[in-house]
Amino acid sequence: MRKFVLLALVCLLSFWGCTPKTVISQTYDFDQMNRIGVMGFSNSWPAMQGAENLFAKYLIDAGYKVVERAQLESVLKEHNIAVSGYLSPETTREIGRILGVDVLLIGEVSSYTPARTELTMTATRRTESRPVYTQDVMQMPDGTYVGYSRKVGTQYSHSTDVRPTQYTINAQVGIIAKLVDVETAEIVWIGSDEASSSSALDAADYIARALVKSFTKELAKLQEKK
Repeated sequence: MRKFVLLALVCLLSFWGCTPKTVISQTYDFDQMNRIGVMGFSNSWPAMQGAENLFAKYLIDAGYKVVERAQLESVLKEHNIAVSGYLSPETTREIGRILGVDVLLIGEVSSYTPARTELTMTATRRTESRPVYTQDVMQMPDGTYVGYSRKVGTQYSHSTDVRPTQYTINAQVGIIAKLVDVETAEIVWIGSDEASSSSALDAADYIARALVKSFTKELAKLQEKK
């Protein structure tokens, strides 16, 4: 129970990365999906270069045969095939024929905010107290007088201590990924997620793991229905 509460708290505090949004084709025959070609992701931020490699890692871990980006792009260059943005059915079929892949993983880094540190002034209010005494005289049995101190109250003093405090705002990353059949250019699965972490690539790694895991779960559900 304690672990569940802690996990829920982590998701709540990070805001993102807990519930990836995915849709899978209900009619596509995934039994024919043996090899996946991983394309370079569309990306406007140098810090997010290589995000597609994280998906390749988790696809391989899930048991899929993967043709990774560097090999794929090398072959496409050899055959003078340019890939940018929209992929026509003719282009996907040509890629499938040359590389022997059944589907392509295509994606984009949809949003990115780098981690940053901010400085704020923090005020701490302090209260100190000290006893207050007065001098008094007491007559002794023999008639003499003796002076002594007697507490008559407490004096309070207030002060405010202002100090600079530095804190870090995590990097925030959003990624959209989709699987495209090479014969028809049909999107057979698409997913998106956002995550935050002190490291942008850590956030991207979280997203890749979550989306691949979501895909494998949805695929298992489809296979159970057959």
